[in-house]
Amino acid sequence: MGTIRAAARGSLLLALCIVSIDAAQAQFENNRRPPRPDVTLPDGPARQVILRNCTKCHGIDEYGYYALDRSHWDAVIERMKTAKSGLAEGTDISDADKEILLDWLVAEYGPDSEPLARQYVIRPLEDFELLDDAGATELIQTGCSECHGVDTVLDANLTVEEWRLRLMLELSRGGGVLIADTEPLVQWLIGRDGR
Repeated sequence: MGTIRAAARGSLLLALCIVSIDAAQAQFENNRRPPRPDVTLPDGPARQVILRNCTKCHGIDEYGYYALDRSHWDAVIERMKTAKSGLAEGTDISDADKEILLDWLVAEYGPDSEPLARQYVIRPLEDFELLDDAGATELIQTGCSECHGVDTVLDANLTVEEWRLRLMLELSRGGGVLIADTEPLVQWLIGRDGR
C-alpha cells in the first residue's frame, strides 16, 4: 500500500512540474518582443557613416521597416538632424556622408524592397492626445497628401483594424504620419462616422 501511495505522490509531483513548466513556457512566449528586422551592418564606407552618425542614438534594425525612395530617405535623415534622443541633439552628418548613406539605404531598403511589417501596439490615449477635426485634417494634409488627396483618406470606409494596417503600410512606404500619431488618427477616423 505504501508503494502505491509513493507512486501516486510521484506521479502527482511530476504532473505539477509539467504544468509549471508549461505555464512558465507560455508566459515566456507571451512576453517576447515582436520580431525585429534582420539588418546587417554593411562593409565599406556606409559602415563608417552609420557608426559615426546613426548608432549613437539608435540601432539599424529600424531600417528594415521601410521601403523608401531616395527623397523619402533624405527626409528621414533631415528629421534626424533635429531629433533629440537624450543621448544626442540630432546628427551632424556631412553632405558627403549623407550621400553615401542614401546610396546604401536606397540599394538595401528602396521602394522595390519588402519592408518587415510592424506589430501595431494599441495604446490607451490620454485626452490631450485625441485629435479634433482641425488637428486631424492638418495631420492628414501634411502626412498623406504628398501621394494622394485628403479626400482619399476621408472617403475610405475602413474598420479600425483596417485603418491600423493601412497606416503601418503607408508608414513603411514613406507616409508622413509619425508612429505616435497613428492611434490618435485611427481613433479620429473611426469616431467621425461612429464606426
